[in-house]
Amino acid sequence: MKVKWILILITILLVNCKDSEEDCSLVLCAEMGYSMLLTSTDSEENWLLENGYTEEDIQVLNSEDEEIGFSYYEGEIWVQASNSTHGMHTLVIDEIEISYSYDYTEPGSGCCDFGDLTEVTVTGYEFTANDYQIEIFL
Repeated sequence: MKVKWILILITILLVNCKDSEEDCSLVLCAEMGYSMLLTSTDSEENWLLENGYTEEDIQVLNSEDEEIGFSYYEGEIWVQASNSTHGMHTLVIDEIEISYSYDYTEPGSGCCDFGDLTEVTVTGYEFTANDYQIEIFL
């Protein structure tokens, strides 16, 4: 009798454990974009906070010199990606202009997987880049 119940349980588990795609209908994803950190090479602190910059002091421009959307919170800039694959932007803070470009990998299969930053270049500054973040050293 025990063997019968064990076989029934195994059968139920196997039937219910089929490979299915993730249900994304109730998932709220952040918009596609990336964060930018500006780090002081001298102090290794957040350069924007260290120098007292606010959101009003910052502009992000696309390749046509049009402002694109971004948000600013505690020294971190979140930039909305200009499109799904690549972008060429200029970060403007007072008289400082930082030109950079990026691509995205192909989107993954997860609900909020827009792809990762790749092929990042920053003109005139050292930087690091990973999945969704560009850190520039000033």
